[in-house]
Amino acid sequence: MSLKNVCVTMRVTNAQSYDEVRDSISHDWFNLLASWDMTTIPVPNIGPVAVDYVRRAAPALLILSGGEDIGASPVRDETEIALFKFALKNRLPVLGVCRGLQLMNVNLGGELGAVEGHVASVHDVDIDPAWQGFYGERTSVNSFHNIGIPQSTLAPRLQTMATDAEGHIEAVRHNDLPVAAIMWHPERHGAPDGDRRLIEALIAGRK
Repeated sequence: MSLKNVCVTMRVTNAQSYDEVRDSISHDWFNLLASWDMTTIPVPNIGPVAVDYVRRAAPALLILSGGEDIGASPVRDETEIALFKFALKNRLPVLGVCRGLQLMNVNLGGELGAVEGHVASVHDVDIDPAWQGFYGERTSVNSFHNIGIPQSTLAPRLQTMATDAEGHIEAVRHNDLPVAAIMWHPERHGAPDGDRRLIEALIAGRK
């Protein structure tokens, strides 16, 4: 397994000038991971077949990226659910980002809820002691979501690692596997420096 290959899922988008559905990914992901000596491998939204695509890529990490709300693109939902199940079964390290955290929670038995004031904003989060080596006791994060996770609806196999001022969940880790997720976007301006340390810990089997 290469320590440099990172598979990243993509959004589903529509061409503006003609009828064609496309997958897309921000250049920010390529730039960020390259700066961390990692190679971005985009994963197409092709349903469960994407599992074979990722298996052949032999990545060190799978990133379930942000984008559409769950339910907005059935083929993306199907693709990422299949990838997540494959990762859990094979202990492939996973980082969920925003939508990725939401997808993890739902597929492990949790639920989602609405939040306000979290779109195109910056706010502080309080960090659990287990992650303070990555982020310190508190850090500032970017925010681009209006759907979140109340503490009461967190999936049983996930642990809260960061919360906002209202107590909404901002980061989690799996009880047993190298799987974690954050509501902020590492690839966008305003992300905390600790994201690289978290990713390196996931790849190393620590979380």
